[in-house]
This record gives sequence, C-alpha cells and structure tokens, in this order.
Amino acid sequence: MSKLSPSKRKELMVALCRALATLNKPKEVAEFLLDFLSPKENEMVAKRLRIAELLTQGWNYGSIKNEVGVGNSTIAKVGTWLNLSGKGLRLVLQRKTKEQKEVSPDEKYDPLSWYSYKHRYTLQFWPELLLEELIKQTNEIEKNKIKTIFEKLDIKRRSFSKEANKKLYDQFKEKLE
Repeated sequence: MSKLSPSKRKELMVALCRALATLNKPKEVAEFLLDFLSPKENEMVAKRLRIAELLTQGWNYGSIKNEVGVGNSTIAKVGTWLNLSGKGLRLVLQRKTKEQKEVSPDEKYDPLSWYSYKHRYTLQFWPELLLEELIKQTNEIEKNKIKTIFEKLDIKRRSFSKEANKKLYDQFKEKLE
C-alpha cells in the first residue's frame, strides 16, 4: 500500500511523464533509464515490452517463455495489461513497428511512385488505404481473423458465380410458378 495520497501520486506521475516527454532521442532515453533504474529494473521493463510485442504478434506462452526467459505468470500479467487497457503499450508498439516499416523519402516524394499515386487519388484507393491502416494497427490474431474473413468472401464469390446464381434463380422460379 502506498503511503502517498492519490493526488500526490498523480502529481508525481505527471512530473515523471513530463520529464520523459522532454527526451527526444533513443540515446537520451537510454541514458536516463540507465541512471534512473537499476540493471534488474531495466531488464524487467525491457522483457515486459518484448513480451507485449510477441503477444501482439500472436506468439504462444511456451514460445515467449523460451524466447524471453520469463515465467507464465509474467506473460499472463502483460497479456492482462494489454487486454484490459494497454493503450500506452499498444501506442509504443505501433510506433516502434511504424519506424521499422517507413516508406523511403524517394518513394514518398516521387510523383510517379505507386505510394504517391495512391495518396494523391485517395477516392479511388480508399478501401485499400483503409485496409492498410487497419492491418497496421492490429495484432497477429486479428490479422488472421481478417485473412479468414477474406478467404470466406472469396469462397462466397466463387460459389455464387453468374452460372450458380442462374441455376438458383431457375430452381426458385420453378417453385414459384
């Protein structure tokens, strides 16, 4: 139980968040964390971040346990954080992934590139752009669900071809007459 009042705890958290927000580069953040936290605390925070990353990619507990070297309870705790709130954690993971997959400046500013073309004529490409954005923001489990939905749509499309629709129509037409 904390000896601080809720208002004092909130005040301290706001001060910490503002201090972290002043750091602009990964090197500055690393220096701060190394000065501020013990080596064990740094390792614990880094492991939790890695666990969250692997969980959002759809890894199972056994694989995460072998990869990161933690127990099931730690994985479950991070999983619970992700499921119950996880807003800040997901934001960090999203931005971390975004940094790795950024479009090159050449492609971005070349007026003849496919990227530039799609973003110039958004009305023609809005479904594709929307799907790209949704996929960027989802984890592996959700991506597999989306993939399954598209596979089912493809099966429906093939099942209800013009010929199949005509046969169905003819069958019902005979029953109606």
